[in-house]
Amino acid sequence: MIQTPTTQSRQQLLQEMYLDHHDWLRHWLSLRIKYPFSAADLVQDTFVKLLQTKQLFSIQEPRAYLVNVAKHLLIDKHRRYILEQNYLETLKQHVDEQESLLSSDQIEEAVLILDFLTVALQNTTPLMRKAFIMYYFEGYSQSEVALEIGRSLRSTQLYLAECLQLCYEAKNNLLELEQDER
Repeated sequence: MIQTPTTQSRQQLLQEMYLDHHDWLRHWLSLRIKYPFSAADLVQDTFVKLLQTKQLFSIQEPRAYLVNVAKHLLIDKHRRYILEQNYLETLKQHVDEQESLLSSDQIEEAVLILDFLTVALQNTTPLMRKAFIMYYFEGYSQSEVALEIGRSLRSTQLYLAECLQLCYEAKNNLLELEQDER
């Protein structure tokens, strides 16, 4: 391939700038960033940018120009790092949320339990069911349940005991049906 004098002089200038300023720029960057390999990468990226410039022959202060390009690359790299960290944090939160969701087996089991409780407690009053749910599913104490439903502690305890008795009887009925089917 035949090269024009402009291309040859451009390559020669690039080669001179690389040889004259590469080590200096790497040292300058290594004083400003933690990892020496990152400094070497930034130096290479700076010279790649230099290869792409059309104003190569108008550069009066090569070191100042190289430092300016390196600073801009460092800022861009930092912005990409911050963006990447934010993305990874968002992704981690999304994964954590997905893990906290119930599996289809757990959902099916919960539906079966709710169906069972609906059948078992169908003949109780709404107040008794409310007491049962508050105590066994929502974590209220018996005293808190009594206060919430407006009944005495003794009445609340009787409601809970009756609901448990009905659940026990419904469970036994289901077990008997399963045994009869076998």
